[in-house]
Amino acid sequence: MQITIKKITNEADRISWIRLARSFDIGPVTFFRLIEIFGSAQAALEKTPELVAQVSARKKIVISSISDVEKEVSQVKKFGAEILLFGDEDYPRLVREIYDPAPLLTVFGRKELLNQDSISVVGPRNATFHACKFAEKVAEDLGQNSITIVSGLARGVDAAAHRGSLKTGTAAVIAGGINNIYPLENAKLYQQIYEAGVIVSESPFGAKPFSSSFIQRNRIISGMSYGVIIVEAGMQSGSLTTARFALEHGREVFAVPGSPLDPRCSGSNMLLEDGAIFTQNAARVLREISGMRARFAELGKLEEPDGKPFLAPSIKMPSEDDLSKVRIEILQKIGFVAIEIDDIIMQIGAPARLVNIALVQLELAEVIAVNAGRVVRK
Repeated sequence: MQITIKKITNEADRISWIRLARSFDIGPVTFFRLIEIFGSAQAALEKTPELVAQVSARKKIVISSISDVEKEVSQVKKFGAEILLFGDEDYPRLVREIYDPAPLLTVFGRKELLNQDSISVVGPRNATFHACKFAEKVAEDLGQNSITIVSGLARGVDAAAHRGSLKTGTAAVIAGGINNIYPLENAKLYQQIYEAGVIVSESPFGAKPFSSSFIQRNRIISGMSYGVIIVEAGMQSGSLTTARFALEHGREVFAVPGSPLDPRCSGSNMLLEDGAIFTQNAARVLREISGMRARFAELGKLEEPDGKPFLAPSIKMPSEDDLSKVRIEILQKIGFVAIEIDDIIMQIGAPARLVNIALVQLELAEVIAVNAGRVVRK
């Protein structure tokens, strides 16, 4: 999904954007598809209830209120943090290029680090002493070469990578709200990162982290970086999900070799077998940096604002009869092998906006799933 968004300079448009992003059961992919269909967050807020009412939606979308959003904005400001929208200049430009970018991020600390050359360093919570020592050393060495280190503030390898890069710049992407320190044993490190680096959260202020939040966090860790260094990873490690995101995002995957007798290294060794870059020190990563920098140089740039409010004109929903016909045709032809949305639009021959609305409705009814621009029957 290619998303083109102008900078949002109108305060009412910013509130609408945050309201849509914080609405219950509207995830990042659905958020941007609604923006694409309706032209603005305000139009999506007005039309989504109508869109949902036309199908037996299993997802119970609840639109966030203006008062709730204003409360969160006030809490974030009082805390000393800042909400960055997808269209803001300081939003991490590389994250704009992944297929499911965050509509907004809350940041606390040195936001200028969000758009510097970055490499992620991740690994398990129960890492070996050697893995933590390596993570701290490689982070320190990369930092001394003006590379910002991104990780997830977890115990083990993540914490070691942050410690190694405190003097040069580090970014911690956390699963809960910006004010929710997890694990609590890293409270001192959290404060150190705020003072020397930046903390990033996709979750609402005060939100507790859930298991799904950590997976979502991993895609942001990958999205912010040129590449990901996997220091250790068992076969069930969350680090492998970060590696998978990196491959999907077109990032490099670096893996540190480990003993074949240690199950904590089985996943990272598998990555090496599958073509990850064999990595024993920072020098191996630095050899790739210039190529990665050139490859990503033009990505994530914004259109300049034209001074007009970020509002679309009044948009009329297609008739229920037209939508019903398209939904029926999609269900008749969709299979259990994923297909590109563009292929569906081309084969049906209906206007793209009509097909997109029908697809969103079927997704809300949970009869199809949409991932990275591809549709499959559930």
